[in-house]
Amino acid sequence: MKKEIILTKDGSHSLFVPNLNETYHSIHGSISEGLHVFIKNGIHSHSKKNINILEIGFGTGLNTLLTLENIQDKKVHYTTLEPFPISEYIYSKLNFHTLTNSDSDTFLELHTSDWEKEVSISEKFTLFKTQTRLQNFISEKKFDIIYFDAFSPETQSEMWTIEVFKKCFNLLNKDGFLVTYCAKGIFRRTLKSVGFEVISLDGPPGKRQMTRANKKGS
Repeated sequence: MKKEIILTKDGSHSLFVPNLNETYHSIHGSISEGLHVFIKNGIHSHSKKNINILEIGFGTGLNTLLTLENIQDKKVHYTTLEPFPISEYIYSKLNFHTLTNSDSDTFLELHTSDWEKEVSISEKFTLFKTQTRLQNFISEKKFDIIYFDAFSPETQSEMWTIEVFKKCFNLLNKDGFLVTYCAKGIFRRTLKSVGFEVISLDGPPGKRQMTRANKKGS
């Protein structure tokens, strides 16, 4: 499927998929969105120091890079699902490392590291990439945070079903949570129906709200 590199409003790249009429990130700012949704309201909102993260949609590798660069005093095991990895031609042209003042080799390592194998990126960050759909993903490990970064419900409806969010609920540890840019009412009602406590938070630039879904109970 064809992908085009575009520039978003904060100067960071994203990818546009003409066949879907969809971008990988907000046109108001890829990095701004990632920092707000997945860093501020994701990893920085969890009290655990040793933390397991599951990302639904490795995509450009941006959320992975932002987590690595904003790890602070935590130690992270990062599992990310991506059935359709982008090509070297595309990821080698992305400007995320420049705008985050991170090392270009580190960003490339996130993409070139082996799939289906645990890779130590740093003393505090272990990466496991798998070319698996969430529907087929099996894990004995439970997660503290799920970064839910699939395409929109209009574009990728199969990723926003009650079955998917039941699976997400079961993949989380007690007091774990899911964060996503999406704030649609039908989506929030689905989360509540499978047992999540749904919290509305201020959204990233260009969006009024985003969602955090907490897993409560035993």
